Amino acid sequence: MENYNMKKREILKFKYKNSGQSIKFPVGTVHGKKDGPTLVVSGGMHGSEFCGIQGAIDLFNEIKPEELRGTLIVGTIYNVPAFLNHTGFVVPLDGKNPMSTFPGKLDGTYGEVMAYHFYNNVISKADYFVELHGGDIPESLTPFVICSETGDQKVDQAINDMAMVYNIPLVITGSTAAEEKLGAAFKKAALSGIPAILAESGQQGILKEEDAKIHLDGLKNIMIKLNMIDGEIIDTTNRTILKYYGAIRNETPGMWYPFVKLNQRVVKDEVVGEIRDYFGDHLVDIKAPIDGIVTVIRTSPSVGMSNVLVELHHVIKTISKN
Repeated sequence: MENYNMKKREILKFKYKNSGQSIKFPVGTVHGKKDGPTLVVSGGMHGSEFCGIQGAIDLFNEIKPEELRGTLIVGTIYNVPAFLNHTGFVVPLDGKNPMSTFPGKLDGTYGEVMAYHFYNNVISKADYFVELHGGDIPESLTPFVICSETGDQKVDQAINDMAMVYNIPLVITGSTAAEEKLGAAFKKAALSGIPAILAESGQQGILKEEDAKIHLDGLKNIMIKLNMIDGEIIDTTNRTILKYYGAIRNETPGMWYPFVKLNQRVVKDEVVGEIRDYFGDHLVDIKAPIDGIVTVIRTSPSVGMSNVLVELHHVIKTISKN
């Protein structure tokens, strides 16, 4: 293998159009002593989701070239501008959420150009891709994995294997349409033939060692499954398979007060929270549009129009690991 048995750290740098502004990605690469697949891992798609960032850093530091078969590429912090500014969800230079910018546009906005360079210079090298998240500043969430069906049986089976081995109990499934519009990195990678998942562990922009370790264990499980490293898969939990539904978004100016808890099962039309005015008076009930499990709750009363209040998903089945 070319460049085998080595480990390197680098800051990839690109220019943003002709403005003189730079785009930077810290990327670590571990070349194994023996041949094998290439796994790309990205932390910090949202720059204040620190458990995903830490999980990526911990993986890079733990994997030794002499124990690795193949190549591990780790983008520790994708959204460096958000990280530096402690900004939730978006790239602060253009206000775009990276979940809607891939595979990017070379002549686009700052966030779209970021996505173009990262997709073409990092993700495109992957045989497998994992996008790490960690619960942004105003949200509480339960760990979950998202995997999408592409219609390619071989790719979809590999995606399912990655999701099921990640050692997170909730697995959210859904279809990924081959649309022209820009979208999430893991979905665009999957549509291009690279098996990819999104893994979420952490919440409220807080770095907790136990939440970061969920990512580390899940990533190592995938590497063991792919025969990239030796070891025993850590897998101690059943799986609940959920069908993707999505978010309840705010439509009323005011303040948000949730009434539900994470992992709570709710029924259609159940009140999950309310919007009050700036004097504390009730304005509108927020009701569940489906029966489902609550996976994400906005914890801040500060809420704008179209902000996510609650995410919930249909329960399909439970798979016992016993």
